[in-house]
Amino acid sequence: MHAMTYTSHNGQTADLYGEWAWVPNLTDIRGGKWTYTLGTRGITGASRPAVESKFTVNSTNPEQLDGIQALFDSDVQQLTPGMLTINGEWSQRALIVGRDVQSPTPSPDLVIITFTVILCDGTWSRALPTQHFYPVSSGTNSQLDLPTDLPTDLAASRIVLLVSNPSILPAEFVATIFGPCTNPSFTVGSNSYEFEDLTVPIGGYVRLTATGLEKGIRLVTENGDETDAFSHGVRDSGAGGGRYIFEPMPAGNNLLTVSGNFGLDIDLYERGDVPWSTLS
Repeated sequence: MHAMTYTSHNGQTADLYGEWAWVPNLTDIRGGKWTYTLGTRGITGASRPAVESKFTVNSTNPEQLDGIQALFDSDVQQLTPGMLTINGEWSQRALIVGRDVQSPTPSPDLVIITFTVILCDGTWSRALPTQHFYPVSSGTNSQLDLPTDLPTDLAASRIVLLVSNPSILPAEFVATIFGPCTNPSFTVGSNSYEFEDLTVPIGGYVRLTATGLEKGIRLVTENGDETDAFSHGVRDSGAGGGRYIFEPMPAGNNLLTVSGNFGLDIDLYERGDVPWSTLS
């Protein structure tokens, strides 16, 4: 399956998997590379830079092909990448900067164009299913009533909460905390994600974005008003320090603890190459 869509910076989408236009082969855009510096016994500074690649589009509808090319050119002129998505899962920011037309073609009704694409992120990513958490803390006065009269009852058992990251690498994430709550915090593995001097009102939420493309905190009220709350996230000594608000989620299943009864959604993002098992 070679499903591909391109979404421009202003939200317009071109479908490159249909009756009138299709991508017969995606082998080239699987390519990628690491940049690094040679050291005495290895390498340092390994990263995945933007790469130039190609993909070919076959089309039987010149008018719609004109529209797609205009969409590509608009993003290049604005110097603002669009989003290339494969099989509805794996995405990467991209700019289509060139085209070569094959001539002759097998049919006069068929146009074959090879596009040159800049894969801006150097790696692909996909969103994993949202993990929803609605913990119950001992502060809710929820108790187990004993059959005999004693000076006290037993507190309700806490549910063990686990954040699951199926990747072998730490994952970027977006976390959404639903109000009402004040100075919410949660811990995953050995890192604590904390907010200071922050109140999330009833019906509102705070969204923590910790991805390679964005690190931000936005507070949204019930009526839709949105404010920047970046300064309320605890960053302490930075990555690896144990109290870094943007620390990637560790691999595997990790215990989650929360400071209150607020609802919490966590969206993890897996980064890497498009798996061979899902795309030929």
